[in-house]
Amino acid sequence: MAFDFSSGALDREFPVRRQLIYFNHAAVAPLPRRVSDAIVAHTENTRDRGAADWRRWYGGIEAARDKAAGFIGAEKSLVSFLPSTSWGLNLVAQAFPWREGDNVVGDDMEFPANVYPWMLLAARGVEHRRAASRSGRVTADDIASAIDARTRMVAISWVAFHNGWVYPLREIGALCRERGILLVVDAIQGLGALPLDVRDLQVDVLVADAHKWLLGPEACAIFFVSERARDRVPPPFGGWWNVRSENSYLEYRLDFFSGGRRYEAGSLPTGQILGLSAALDLITEMGRETVARRILEMVEALAAGLRARGWRIATPEPLASGILAAIPPGEDAPAAAKFFENAGIIVSPREGAVRFSPHAGNDLGEVDKVLAAADSLA
Repeated sequence: MAFDFSSGALDREFPVRRQLIYFNHAAVAPLPRRVSDAIVAHTENTRDRGAADWRRWYGGIEAARDKAAGFIGAEKSLVSFLPSTSWGLNLVAQAFPWREGDNVVGDDMEFPANVYPWMLLAARGVEHRRAASRSGRVTADDIASAIDARTRMVAISWVAFHNGWVYPLREIGALCRERGILLVVDAIQGLGALPLDVRDLQVDVLVADAHKWLLGPEACAIFFVSERARDRVPPPFGGWWNVRSENSYLEYRLDFFSGGRRYEAGSLPTGQILGLSAALDLITEMGRETVARRILEMVEALAAGLRARGWRIATPEPLASGILAAIPPGEDAPAAAKFFENAGIIVSPREGAVRFSPHAGNDLGEVDKVLAAADSLA
């Protein structure tokens, strides 16, 4: 059965619509009803039965792992669940066998989560190079210009957090593969809004928390390490969950699991993972191509309407993600964002622009209301 995108059905699935016009999924997504219900159900199960149903919990975790793997085009055995995007990037930075004089290449449009883990490596003699963006874009040539014989890793975003630029992962992935460099991708601003296949794009490491475009809860990130990268990203943490205990916990043999579980050192946030599982079901039910099409349709309509009202669009053309950055005529983005908030429209000021980020649960009628509010702002 096709997903029902009527206003009434969307109001039931996305309760936030009854309260707000929520164009802020690039920050934190409001939980869809089925996601909230899954988390609450687990919380109540734990309240009423403690750990009596642990086998069912673990079954749910493995089902979610399978869904997450399918969502990014990976094998289930290569997917882990981590506490956050920052956690995953720090894990890679600390686990990789660096040598003094090595470098990792990024760029100057990265969110801090994909900068500070690499800057910390300076104490080990590893340089973090930042390719310079041009007109809000970072191209494969820009990345290539920063690479040399000591580059071991390229660590970039899929979608720029502030202006919605979609990095050319296919070209950058081919470049990295040709030179034997690992490609590490912070996918949090794209995964859930746009389709992605890690094998097709030759991504070696991907991490994305669930609380933005995946429509899931915080503190539950999907983490992928390819077979090619596995030996170069050993597990940096040991715990009861990622080390095998065949007969007794008192054996103390440091024998890590071979699959994605090797990066999950301790107890997992079961309720959060079950919420993510429900979110993946929802996006799949809506249709990933349909989700992307609806998002881009709203972004384009919003850009056209704001441009007609004297706003300057800061997102590079062509518009290709769920993020639209626009500068109001008075160029006071924080004041404009606050005005929208007072009108029940939730957006964010980012780097001198107002960042709008609608999802498939929004519709063009809400775009019209945002534009009407922009008229009042003017």
